[in-house]
Amino acid sequence: MGLRRELSVFVLYLAFISLAEAVTVFMDPSLGLFMHSLLFVSLLGLSALWRGFNPASNLFLGLSLAPLTRILSLSFPLSYFPRYAWYLVAGALMLLAALAVIRAGDLKPRDAGLTLNRPWVQLAFGLTGPAFGIMEYYILRPEPLVSGLSLAEYGLLAFSIVFFTGFVEELVFRGIIQSGAVKALGERAGLLGVALVFAVLHMGWLSMLDMVFVFIVGLLFGFIVLKTGSIVGAGISHGLTNVVLFMVMPYT
Repeated sequence: MGLRRELSVFVLYLAFISLAEAVTVFMDPSLGLFMHSLLFVSLLGLSALWRGFNPASNLFLGLSLAPLTRILSLSFPLSYFPRYAWYLVAGALMLLAALAVIRAGDLKPRDAGLTLNRPWVQLAFGLTGPAFGIMEYYILRPEPLVSGLSLAEYGLLAFSIVFFTGFVEELVFRGIIQSGAVKALGERAGLLGVALVFAVLHMGWLSMLDMVFVFIVGLLFGFIVLKTGSIVGAGISHGLTNVVLFMVMPYT
């Protein structure tokens, strides 16, 4: 299958993911869950059909993690867990799914950005997170995430946010999906496509400005991961962004 057709299939799935997310947010979450589930199954099926002879197989295998993030958030009974454990539970499930995709796609750790190339660059970029968090706070102005926690619970929540919304999401989007997209579609299309998927999944905040902000930050994260071969800096920055956004700025 030629590059143009593979790119067309990717764009088509991006459109369907956007539609499913719009239905989830603006119409009916149950219908949105059904649509995301169909996308998840069809992406797995397409990847299986292309397995062994089309390099885009890993791209669509990885892309199946995008609808899975929404499936988990809509269907998992998080109400049975303390609020501070939500990110830990949902993030742990996404981590297991990401590791399963890495194994099924025969990816090596370095293929998914699980290296520490150029550690000082990773550290320096990781420290951009608080600035991004402050900027996004003034876009969204979210309510405090939770109150009345003990120090231990607060620490567990902070760790969960840093690790599971930082490291795990960067493993999924930049480590797995972007690596497959760049190999199958080229650097430009891969970076743009994955940043768009990442931004679309923030539609639930009901802010076009935030989606544009997330798209730009996603491009930056993707560029750093592409040039360094590591998700460490992007993971640190992403995690610190969310800690500042949800756990620091709402209390100032």
